[in-house]
Amino acid sequence: MPQSALKTAEFPSAVNDEPSIDQKRIVARLGSRWFLQGLTLVKAFGGGDILDGLILLAITEANTRHLNGPDGRYQASHDIPPNDARRPVSVYVVARELGISYETARRHVQRLIKSGKIERLEEGVVVPDSVFADYETQGLTAKNYSNTRRFLDQLREVGVI
Repeated sequence: MPQSALKTAEFPSAVNDEPSIDQKRIVARLGSRWFLQGLTLVKAFGGGDILDGLILLAITEANTRHLNGPDGRYQASHDIPPNDARRPVSVYVVARELGISYETARRHVQRLIKSGKIERLEEGVVVPDSVFADYETQGLTAKNYSNTRRFLDQLREVGVI
C-alpha cells in the first residue's frame, strides 16, 4: 500500500513521511510490543475477557470522543468526565466499529450491563464515570499511559519522530 494511502484523518502522516526500510522494521517491532501490552490492559479492563474489554473501550471512546478538543476539559487523569458529559452510543454502532456481529455485541453489552460496567440509557449505552473512578481502572489508565510514553520515547530514540 502506498504511503499516501494511509494519510487520512484516521491515519495522519508521521513526521518522517518516508522512513527507511530499517525504520519500518523497528517501528513494526516496537509497535507490536506496544500493541500486545495494550491488549493485555484491554483484557484486564474487560475482567479477563478481551472482547468485553474491546467493547468497553469502544463505548468509552464513543462516549467521550467529543471531549478530545483543545479546550482542556477532562484531560487530567483525576478529572473524570461526569455521566452527563458522556454521549450514549448504540450497540449497532459499537458492533460496526469493531467489525463484529450485532448479536455478539448485544450479548456482551447485556453481560456488561448486568455487571454494572455499562448503563443503558434511552439514547444508547454509556460506561459510567464510576467505572473510571475505580482503583483498578485508575491503575490500568496509568499503565496505558506508561506503555504509550515508552513507545513514543522508543520511536524518538530511533529517529522516527
